[in-house]
Amino acid sequence: MRQFREQIAQRAGAILDLEVPQLADAISDPPTRELGDLSLPCFQLAGPLKQAPAKIASQLAAASWDFPWIEAVETAGPYLNFKLRRDQFSKLALERVEQGSDQWGSGSSGHGKRVIVEYSSPNIAKHLAVHHLRSTMLGQAMANLLRCSGHEVVSWNHLGDWGTGFGKLLACWDLFRDTDNLDDPALELREDPVSDLNALYVLYNQASESDPQLESVARDWFRKLEAGDPLAVERWQRIRSVSLDKFDAIYQRLGVHFDQTIGESHYQDAMLAIVKELEGAGILEQSDGADVVRLSEDIPPLLVRKQDGATLYGTRDLASAVLRHQMFPFDRCLYVVDAGQGLHFRQVFGVLKRLGYRWAEDLEHAEFGVMRLQVDGAWKKGKTRGGQVVLLEAVLEQAVQLATSKVHSKNPDLAEDEVAKIAEAVGVGAVIFSDMKSARRKDVNFDLEKILSFDGETGPYLQYTHVRFCSILRKASDLNIKSGGGGRLVEADEVVLLKRVLRFPEVIARAARDAEPSHLSQYLLELAGEFNTYYAQHRVIGDDLELSSDRLALVAALKRTLGKGLELLCVTPLERM
Repeated sequence: MRQFREQIAQRAGAILDLEVPQLADAISDPPTRELGDLSLPCFQLAGPLKQAPAKIASQLAAASWDFPWIEAVETAGPYLNFKLRRDQFSKLALERVEQGSDQWGSGSSGHGKRVIVEYSSPNIAKHLAVHHLRSTMLGQAMANLLRCSGHEVVSWNHLGDWGTGFGKLLACWDLFRDTDNLDDPALELREDPVSDLNALYVLYNQASESDPQLESVARDWFRKLEAGDPLAVERWQRIRSVSLDKFDAIYQRLGVHFDQTIGESHYQDAMLAIVKELEGAGILEQSDGADVVRLSEDIPPLLVRKQDGATLYGTRDLASAVLRHQMFPFDRCLYVVDAGQGLHFRQVFGVLKRLGYRWAEDLEHAEFGVMRLQVDGAWKKGKTRGGQVVLLEAVLEQAVQLATSKVHSKNPDLAEDEVAKIAEAVGVGAVIFSDMKSARRKDVNFDLEKILSFDGETGPYLQYTHVRFCSILRKASDLNIKSGGGGRLVEADEVVLLKRVLRFPEVIARAARDAEPSHLSQYLLELAGEFNTYYAQHRVIGDDLELSSDRLALVAALKRTLGKGLELLCVTPLERM
């Protein structure tokens, strides 16, 4: 709708001989259809003109509005309401969508701007758990939306691959060889090497409770790794490699990809440099033997180096931020990390500002709420009864199994390979969309049965609506009915649908600006709901072939919009279901 609103704003400015920035943004739908199709509130014009808004509205209404798509201009107090000439508006709307072709929805608001989006960021030697879903999918959707709005995007996976915990795994190699010899069979040849590593890690921690010396052994192995000991490095690289293979298999299933996958291990030299820089700036202080940087009164100091000289997450985040800006000078850098890390990022960003980095103002914590599972009748953060994390792979498998039974029940004649393909798209799509439909700062209750429903605010509901579009278009093709130009789309419901379609590029731009995928998910739900209401009341393919042709053009525009929106959210738009 942007092009129509801008024409109204430009004409209003010309009539009043006044330039009003962002006047087009103030134009919206009236509260009821009876008042018109678009409404311009005149309040922000009152100050510059020193006139009452109602008087300004009357002045504008009395002027000429020579647009072929405007039928009438009327006032309602301080509001200037426009009624559309529906046949002309419908043709122009469909032309706009057709001109967009495969790039429909794309924009240029981010042209010339680079954004780094950090997301997922799991620890190696561990499985991706269900709580990783939020960062992974929200981050990928943000990257997709930013690219679609014209930004250059660098998607970044900041792996946790460094620290004393890896010293424990390196120690396990020799100390628990009788329990599990990681060289026989070789780690790379195992069916589930990550689970085997986890089992040894748990065993090591249990043994440490009765033998405190094992903690010292782990630290020794990590010191060897830091010093570049060939055996330590070789084993660590093997652990890293099998972990990445496991991650990549799940990422591919989710439609997730990264431009950069860099672990904390990469920043060893950069950490030494940042500590020296803090010392040189005179802001590194000692506190109880440790090195800290003090911030404002409402933010605790950031611990940079412990008493034993070891660095911490904060040190690594400082180093990684500096190195990122050197590698890819950015206009914006998003950290898609849960809200519980809010204080940590305030500290890190604050220290970088104290160092005088202007680009520190462009760092953003794109925080999100936790994912909760139902345990013993209550919603709890991503844990099972025994306290073990719920694996993401297991959740996806369960979702696909449930989707398989639902697809079978709805379409028992489908071939098994087709059922498997559809069930994968439905099951995985349902899990992904459940994470996208609410504002990211809200906590999410993960109820698999509900999110797989074909009704309500779910991924399958949107996929099913897309299937309905495809089915209508296939039927029209069989009947050799071509899409029309749209001039016969004069029903109020049809104008509402076209207005909704035309807002698609603006929704994408707003979602990218706010790093808020739920703007798009809610838009898609509204689009689907409005069409399904329309479809219950109107025949798309009827006896009037010319009207049918125009309604097919509407369906094609809806299909293009919904399909593109689903893809941006990493949900597969299906043609059959």
